[in-house]
Amino acid sequence: MLLGRALDRAFLTGVFILVGSILQAQGTTDEQLAAHYFREGDFDKAVIYYERLYGTRPTDDHYNYYFNCLLALEEWKEAEKLAEEQSRMHPAIYRYRVDVGKVFQRQGNDDKAAKHFQKIIKTTSKASVNQVLDLGKAFSEINEDALALEVYYQARKEMGNSYPFHFQIAQVLGQRGDIEGMINEYLDVLQVSEGYLQSVQNTLNRVIGFDEENKYSEVLEQQLMLRVQRDPESDVYAQMLIWMLMEQNKFDAAMIQVQALDKRNREDGQRVLNLAKTALNNYKYNVAISGYDYVKAKGPGNYYYVESTIGLLRAQNDKVTQGAYSAETIQLLTADYASTLNEFGRQPSTWEIVRDYAHVKAFYESKYSSTAIAESVALLKNGLLIPRLNEQQLAELKIKLADIYVLAGYIWDASILYGQVEKRFKYDELGFEAKLKNAKVFYYSGDFGWAQAQLDVLKGSTSKLIANDALELSIFISENTGLDTTTEALSVFAKSELMLAQHKYDSSLYMLELIESNFPGHALSDNILFQRARIAEEQGEHQKAIDNYLRVQEVYASDILADNALIAVGKLYEGALKDNNKAMEIYQQILTEYPGSLFVVEARKRFRSLRGDFIP
Repeated sequence: MLLGRALDRAFLTGVFILVGSILQAQGTTDEQLAAHYFREGDFDKAVIYYERLYGTRPTDDHYNYYFNCLLALEEWKEAEKLAEEQSRMHPAIYRYRVDVGKVFQRQGNDDKAAKHFQKIIKTTSKASVNQVLDLGKAFSEINEDALALEVYYQARKEMGNSYPFHFQIAQVLGQRGDIEGMINEYLDVLQVSEGYLQSVQNTLNRVIGFDEENKYSEVLEQQLMLRVQRDPESDVYAQMLIWMLMEQNKFDAAMIQVQALDKRNREDGQRVLNLAKTALNNYKYNVAISGYDYVKAKGPGNYYYVESTIGLLRAQNDKVTQGAYSAETIQLLTADYASTLNEFGRQPSTWEIVRDYAHVKAFYESKYSSTAIAESVALLKNGLLIPRLNEQQLAELKIKLADIYVLAGYIWDASILYGQVEKRFKYDELGFEAKLKNAKVFYYSGDFGWAQAQLDVLKGSTSKLIANDALELSIFISENTGLDTTTEALSVFAKSELMLAQHKYDSSLYMLELIESNFPGHALSDNILFQRARIAEEQGEHQKAIDNYLRVQEVYASDILADNALIAVGKLYEGALKDNNKAMEIYQQILTEYPGSLFVVEARKRFRSLRGDFIP
């Protein structure tokens, strides 16, 4: 039988040499032909070319393909002979020796293979790190994980701490399902060098996962707590514990740990400040407030005192305005802004406090105080006089002042300020923002042609949000100013929007009723319903607002306002009504039914935060 196979091989070799010569004349090489036949699983043909290639150039690639062809063809003697020959040529490369045992395994001679493998391991007592890595990998590739571990453990014992093979052992243990052993190996790496911290975190995040509680994350937490207690002077395991708690969305516990670490090391609060920023980004307002307050309590002499104070105000602002606020909560917030400005004064480092303070007074306190708008205007005008402000800071204060002028009814004064910013930052996002707001001023006034001309320019804005808002308003104007449509209804609706912007809710509703009575069945019906929802939301009638928003989405599911309505509902459930389950349902609906929505990113982020995922 062997003689027959040899004769067949000889005959085929002759045929393929002839065919190969013809194909090579046409520009096809032996390597290309060999690779083609190998990919097709035609090993009888591939082996002929690889045998010739290996004989001409015994490279590692040619060897591997030739060896695998022989295994596929069950030509055991030839495969063993090839592996032994390659091993003699390269005695320092142990994986070729493993290939010899691989042949025994494939033949079903496991005892012979096991003895051969042990013989290899016994000869590695003086092996280099690279040789150990090569041998361990070779054993893993043939699913001999126990042998790979034996190699690594033996090398670790002989080499000591010079190269303890933690990563390699951890990987093999993970492959075998020993997750606890794997975790401990990765944690032990950090005793060798804290420089591996990021690598260990990335690996554990990938192999364990923190989307939900599982036994592996519990093991990791237990090990970290144990190591923190055992070695309180070492920061690395405390940092790992903080990282893990954040990954599990346990921001309260993470803040306790990071503040303890800051106290123990007598740090300046930077670590706490960073966590507070991340907590705020994850809508964990109370945790953010705790962190900023901790850093601020270090006193005016601390480097991060001003930054922590501004951050504390921002977190308090978000907590109050994103929920169900009241006259009392707004008054407490404005009092904090006032005391902070009195402490620091008006200077370049406090311009954001001036801007945000004016915004809260104008858009929230004005609902309860008749003097709030005038006071916010005075704040911003004084803010514009702060010496050494750069042009961007001045522009942002001007935009905020213009926003408040619109609220107060001085829309043309607002237009002048928007125009100044637009001109100065013509090709900047700040200029695009001012241009959009100015276009809305002309829209409010009924000058739809001029407004649309400005909006069309903004469709190419680098800001997706600005471009989308411009496109939406431009399409809205076009749909309601066509050849067959008068602009009377649109003019009334624009005035209703201006009244809403000015918190004149009764007037805004009156305008909507005018349209419904004078233009029954008008194409603005969906916008009117959406506007009613916005008015109800502004007036604190949250359930009424939700009902109207949901009506928009149900009746006009394919309309441009459908996803706008859903994101508003989600935020109301999350913020004002504190119904996280309902909010998650709404955010999930956006993700599944409106995958192209501009709100997909925000909906996903809010959904993940409520579910407990970590958002960096």
